[in-house]
Amino acid sequence: MKILTLNLHCYAEKDVQKKQQIIVDAIIEHEIDVILLQEVAQTEEKEYLFGDIKEDNYGYLLQQLLKSEGLDYDYYYQSSNLSFGSYDEGLAILSNRTLSNKRKFYVSKKINYDDWSTRLIVSAQIEYEGNIISFTSAHLGWTDKEEVFEDQIDRLFSNIDGVGIHVIGGDFNVSAGSNEYQYFISKGYQDVYFNHDEEYFTIPTHQDNIDVKKGSSRIDYILTNATYRLNRREILFVAYPVSDHFGVLVDIDFL
Repeated sequence: MKILTLNLHCYAEKDVQKKQQIIVDAIIEHEIDVILLQEVAQTEEKEYLFGDIKEDNYGYLLQQLLKSEGLDYDYYYQSSNLSFGSYDEGLAILSNRTLSNKRKFYVSKKINYDDWSTRLIVSAQIEYEGNIISFTSAHLGWTDKEEVFEDQIDRLFSNIDGVGIHVIGGDFNVSAGSNEYQYFISKGYQDVYFNHDEEYFTIPTHQDNIDVKKGSSRIDYILTNATYRLNRREILFVAYPVSDHFGVLVDIDFL
């Protein structure tokens, strides 16, 4: 199974249509099964098409581009908060298998659409080779005067049923090796991209100097509670970035 996590940086990028096509080309080239997306934007003033999705929803447009290539991907999106003063920002999951048991929950103390630090999580399940696998797309906040990272991690894991295979991917906003990193690893999940190989532990997943971070670091992760074999790993979109984050791709077999 091939899994990608990518923070899209809302619509703050230039040449968005070109970058959307680059993402779609990568999904096709690497035959990616599940894509976990963060900072998925749609213009606040646009009309709703259906459910929570408006006509310029970033992930929905990726789905439609894939469809134009003859590929059917299921899509689940939920809005979290207002971003850049004009966008609904949310999280999403794209899958080449039907998504079921779709749900959302908050991990931040704040639940306020007008506050960018509101943190929403989305989760869904697929059937894959006879197994039910749960996927969670996560975008966590760093500790500040009002929020505590470890509290958000506790809320995240308390909302995940411990039974069965689970995969969590997303932007955790904390560097590999930090105390915060050690805290979420202590929950019993494995860091799939790292896979106990020090060569890969600190490879950056974002551009220099974003948010409160100095330089670059690895802050985007794919975690699982399952036994697996890692076939391949790669950081995507480095040569031509599609966001202020790079994509983290893993190819694994569940054992």
